[in-house]
Amino acid sequence: MRTITFPIAGMHCASCVVLNEDSLKQVKGVAEASVNFALKQATVTFDESLASEHDLHKAVHKAGYSVPIHQANSHKDSDHTSYLAAEIKPTKQRAFWALIFTTPIAAIGMLGLEFGPEIGQIMLSMWLIAIISMVVILGFGWQFHVGLFKEFRRARPGMDSLVSLGTLSALVFSWWAVIANEPHIYFETGAIITALILLGKYFEAKSTGQASEAITKLMELGAKKAHVVRQGVEVELDIAELQIGEIVVVRPGEKIPSDGKIIEGAAAIDESMLTGESMPVDKKAEDQVFGATINTNGLIKVKIERVGANTMLAQIVKLVAEAQTKKAPIQKMADRISGIFVPIVLVIAAITAIAWYLFTGEI
Repeated sequence: MRTITFPIAGMHCASCVVLNEDSLKQVKGVAEASVNFALKQATVTFDESLASEHDLHKAVHKAGYSVPIHQANSHKDSDHTSYLAAEIKPTKQRAFWALIFTTPIAAIGMLGLEFGPEIGQIMLSMWLIAIISMVVILGFGWQFHVGLFKEFRRARPGMDSLVSLGTLSALVFSWWAVIANEPHIYFETGAIITALILLGKYFEAKSTGQASEAITKLMELGAKKAHVVRQGVEVELDIAELQIGEIVVVRPGEKIPSDGKIIEGAAAIDESMLTGESMPVDKKAEDQVFGATINTNGLIKVKIERVGANTMLAQIVKLVAEAQTKKAPIQKMADRISGIFVPIVLVIAAITAIAWYLFTGEI
């Protein structure tokens, strides 16, 4: 069995999580699949003799979503964090401009202001509200309408369906009311809903980016270079070139490059990044030391015993990443409920509309 984690693009709500999980679990050989909406990524355990990464990516595409190829191939937490950060900027821009466009028409509509000449028997102020509302609902809110199409094509309506149907209904009904000279207009309502949801999407993306940034900061604690003794000569190498069994020299003020055992010298090691202990710990020959801890005094030579993903720091990073990826039981329940919540809401709305028309004769 092999477990991999890869990003998924295009998810907007908890219903997207259910769709992707169901699609991944249908792949032959998949033992477990968990999709994290906050981190926009999937963690899948599968039998390599029955399935491949390509099969998993195809399952995501079949569900109507995509896998960013560069991030999927890198398998680096830092790359995924950069991917999440890159998503924040366009989300912020959409929310900002939607609010800029919505604020004036919300004020005009809610205060009942009318101004300007009539154009085609419709006041200029009403034309402005109608056109700007269309820009916000159809332009800045395009992702919800695309999501509506995808969800109905799969017969699995989600949050996008609710937002899209609600705002489009307000838009269409308002145009009908204008043409029929009816008093109730809801142009600004659809625009306000779109703008506020986009603002919520921005806050959500920002908080997700901050959570993922914690992993990157942990990774940055490690040393970047190591002074390695090779053939009796001390050379400076990138940490990635360090091998098990090599001897490294660590001077006062330097970080220990990787986990190992002191073979010569003694020093006080600052292990606060691991233990939280503020006072340095005295270390001597045969004592264990850990990568990313700091040598505060004394020159020591360390024989490297663990490198890369096997170091203590790497294990801490892995635990933090798993804590962010794994779901609490209540979250799993919420994801499942969301899968039936939207259809129930749509059915109730349809019944209400039909009953209202039958009993009142009004739309």
